[in-house]
Amino acid sequence: MNFKIVTDSTASLSAEYAIEKEISVVTLYYVLEGKTHPAFDLNDDAILRKFYDQLKNRPKLSTSCANENQYFEEFEKAVKNNQSVLYIGFSNGVSATFNSAILARDRILEEYPNAEIYCVDTLTGSLGQRRFVQECVLMRESGKTAKEARDYVLNNRSKLNTYVTVDDLYYLYQGGRLSSISYKIGSFIKIKPIIKVNEEGKLVALSKVISRKQSLTSLIKIIENNITDDKSTTVSIAHADCKEDAIAMADKIKKSLNVNVEIDLLEPVIASHTGVGSIAIFFVSNKI
Repeated sequence: MNFKIVTDSTASLSAEYAIEKEISVVTLYYVLEGKTHPAFDLNDDAILRKFYDQLKNRPKLSTSCANENQYFEEFEKAVKNNQSVLYIGFSNGVSATFNSAILARDRILEEYPNAEIYCVDTLTGSLGQRRFVQECVLMRESGKTAKEARDYVLNNRSKLNTYVTVDDLYYLYQGGRLSSISYKIGSFIKIKPIIKVNEEGKLVALSKVISRKQSLTSLIKIIENNITDDKSTTVSIAHADCKEDAIAMADKIKKSLNVNVEIDLLEPVIASHTGVGSIAIFFVSNKI
């Protein structure tokens, strides 16, 4: 193995895949009713189910980013094993986690001046971040270097589109992203925001629609209007415990565009802010 891949729990990797491909996953945390929980554990496959089971009663919920020491530990292990390191990070536009990795890299270089560590911000998370991890794994297996894999992410991250719709505004309100008045009015008239991750990896409101049906239809239209013409592309759908809606969307997308569609659960840290019923889509577009 010519370089070590390190990523975050926000990449939604399975423990099985991380172990098989020897990927180090640094966990972020969710804080539920004052108690901190890891969002990922190689030895606990039930973390996701436990997380969503606890969300049913709208508990007090927040998140915590990974700290510098977590990254330092993983980077140092690789460096001591004479490996280059490629860190594939969660968007710096929505989390301070990437900065923690940069601080850890700088500390490593002070102690190990000859170490080769590349940190790349994917400008996304969840299944979008996972795509880049998987692509870099394939590049590593084909003999590419950490720098070449880093450059691949840098050159392609602007082509990956990330959109989110939220079903319950309570979680945006609880996280301080929505005022009390906006929350009350929006909930009353059933507003469903459509959110885009912009070119800086930040969340920006794109539009607001009325009703769940319209929000899901809007996401499908966004895909239809922007997806690359390459029929081998894949649309990824991450859902926050609303699998039936995700499956219905996938069926419509496949019928309309004849593309591959993958579905998976939204991991705990992102879902803590978007809430139960939220759906995120990821797809490649040649429009920049």
